[in-house]
Amino acid sequence: MMEPTTQASKVHSHYLYIKLKQNLMWLYAVKTLRILLLGSVLFSTSANTQSQKTGSDGSPVAATSAAEQSSFATLNAAEKSLIAVFGPWPKELPPDAGNELSGQHWAESLGQRLFHEPALSGDGKITCANCHQATKGFTDGLPTAKGTSTHVRNTQGLLDIGTQRWFGWDGGADSLWAASLRPMLSDIEMNGDFTTISKRLRKEQYIADAIAQSPTPIALDELDNEAFAVLLSKAIAAYTRTLVSGQTPFDQYRLAVLNNDVDGQKQYPQAAIRGLKIFLGEANCHVCHFGPNFSNGEFHDTGRPFFTGVGQVDPGRYTGIQRVRKDVFNLQGKYNGTGEAAEIRKTQTVTLGQVNFGQWRTPTLRHLTLTAPYTHDGSLRTLREVVDSYADINPERLHAQGESLLKPLSLDNAAREDLVRFLETLTVSIQ
Repeated sequence: MMEPTTQASKVHSHYLYIKLKQNLMWLYAVKTLRILLLGSVLFSTSANTQSQKTGSDGSPVAATSAAEQSSFATLNAAEKSLIAVFGPWPKELPPDAGNELSGQHWAESLGQRLFHEPALSGDGKITCANCHQATKGFTDGLPTAKGTSTHVRNTQGLLDIGTQRWFGWDGGADSLWAASLRPMLSDIEMNGDFTTISKRLRKEQYIADAIAQSPTPIALDELDNEAFAVLLSKAIAAYTRTLVSGQTPFDQYRLAVLNNDVDGQKQYPQAAIRGLKIFLGEANCHVCHFGPNFSNGEFHDTGRPFFTGVGQVDPGRYTGIQRVRKDVFNLQGKYNGTGEAAEIRKTQTVTLGQVNFGQWRTPTLRHLTLTAPYTHDGSLRTLREVVDSYADINPERLHAQGESLLKPLSLDNAAREDLVRFLETLTVSIQ
């Protein structure tokens, strides 16, 4: 049996051993943590030294914090509800108002051929495709259109044009077929006329062969020159109505959000999600750029200049309403081939007021990366310039009855770049 003093000594020695072991383990843990933290700092410093993130305009963008990098941007319940209205896409297209050829395959095929037909122009050299090039979203890439002479307005793209109710920057046409006829006759665009068009094309066999496929007989020899040209414009409109863009990265993200597909949501860029939240929130872009086609189809004063030269003004929607009212090819005229009362009422009831001066049609935001430069006068070259124009808007440039929704935005460089990243996801490559 041990002596009491010897047993106490061993117990004390064992206690000291345990404490020493615990202290060593704690020191080891602290040393390891310091090494990890030092490595993280060195890696972060190295990464920032090697490259600095720049925006679409070449300016530096603030580095993303560690907290931001580890977080996954998501939409709140209100934002999810809002993006639901931006689809489905593609959407079902309405028929072209007043166009009895709309939706008929033979007319669409004929219209595609006519779209590339130079005989529609006065000099026999200009086609619709000259200004509406497929690789550029059916625009021409120029600030302002150039036909027989230079226009004061930017060429609008034709993708998804079948979703519109009014046509042209000023809404001066109430149907796609009337909008297709106008450039044929414009002295600054194709500079054609009814007599020349009829003389050149009435006897073309491809036209006769196409019309022979119509389920409703069309007697070409009974059409006067004007009616013949209207028929061709309706065929062109039947074709351009079919120019529909496909699903974009945004459309795929939208579906992933609505279906609670987390993996699908992670395929969408974080910068684009942050930009989308600005689009739906502080910037209020969605109020006008609304619905599957990102346009409410209406006309607004956005503070863009309407002077086109010394003493020259382009009044926008104000002129458009005047034009559509007196147009013999509007839906109230004899060439309305369907007679839909609701479409006729649209033209009958449109009102003209001083508020319409300087208003322009709200364009779609789809396929934006294909259709630069932007705005009715092509004065903004890049999407970043568009974002800056709205963020830095001068309210004094809006007339007294202007858009109260438009106010300067406190968006820093990073936020503006995020908004650009979102807008870029509204384009899908044309195959």
